[in-house]
Amino acid sequence: MIRFYLENKKKIKMKKLTYLLLIPMLLPVTAFADKAAVDLLNKMNQALHELNYTGTLAYLQGNSLSTLHIDHSVVNGVEGERVVRLNEAGSELSRELKGFSLSSIPRIRPEMEKVYSFDMGRENRVANIPCRIITARPKDRQRYLQKYCIDTVSGMLLDYMLVGKSHKPVEQFMFTTIEIRVPESMAATNSSICAAGDCALQSLSANTGTTTAILDHSITTVDPIQNSITKKPSKIISKQVLRQVSHTSLEDGWVIETVPLGYEIKQAPHLKEQNNNGDTRHYVLSDGLSTVSVFVTPYLGNTPMEAVEINSGALNVVTQQKGKHRITAVGEVPEITLKNLVKNLRKK
Repeated sequence: MIRFYLENKKKIKMKKLTYLLLIPMLLPVTAFADKAAVDLLNKMNQALHELNYTGTLAYLQGNSLSTLHIDHSVVNGVEGERVVRLNEAGSELSRELKGFSLSSIPRIRPEMEKVYSFDMGRENRVANIPCRIITARPKDRQRYLQKYCIDTVSGMLLDYMLVGKSHKPVEQFMFTTIEIRVPESMAATNSSICAAGDCALQSLSANTGTTTAILDHSITTVDPIQNSITKKPSKIISKQVLRQVSHTSLEDGWVIETVPLGYEIKQAPHLKEQNNNGDTRHYVLSDGLSTVSVFVTPYLGNTPMEAVEINSGALNVVTQQKGKHRITAVGEVPEITLKNLVKNLRKK
């Protein structure tokens, strides 16, 4: 009996020792997977700027469907891009869309890992090209989950989606046809895309019958004065001149009492009102992947303004009156994020 007890005690100790030895072996694997995901996302960011590519994009925003054609090229170091909307026959339907750009997708910075985990997922195929799924998983409910499917050879982004609380895409774009040509300038310096000597005229093309489509947020603009959403080209926020302000204190005594973790506040140029009631102040909050615009507009009406809430796919708009000002928050973030920002905005 004593012998049986001692033998089992020894086995238990050996199992515990085995588990302890396995722990340090498992941790580096997770860290390596996270680093590999971030590295691939940054390779994607570089590729979107430096590759020559042309293709058809299918777009979905909520229940709104459209198809775009994009041409991106780099000539003598100068980046150029043309995007047009297509009709059902595949012909150009409207003028060039100046507000849309794949190269506006931001580079991953170390501080983003405070609010997102970046996970390397399974392999998929988009437009008949193999791609690796990367998930940017938020660590709270203040932002959407984002999924990318990236061609590991060229670094090209082939599929992108924002996923809402129902675990369904609220916005998505996907290439249905694409041709990628690596510029000669990259062939000599970027061996990570393809073998030296084979890059200059590398061409990847495919055609599928995919019909999924989305309408990108950069084509959707919000009028903070009229509280309305319109579909028209708009300037990309990242190209505006933004000025860093205090983490919670804004101009003219305005304060955001609680700012979601990871969001930095910057001020954009003031917007002029047509009725000369005063400038609309525009603040931008961003964690690097998700962005919110907050507009503070003077309100001189005698009748209290009703609160307004608008949703269009991933895009949400929340407007409330605070004293003699109208506050409008808009962004591709969950509605609760905008409501909390407006609630926590006050004048000293």
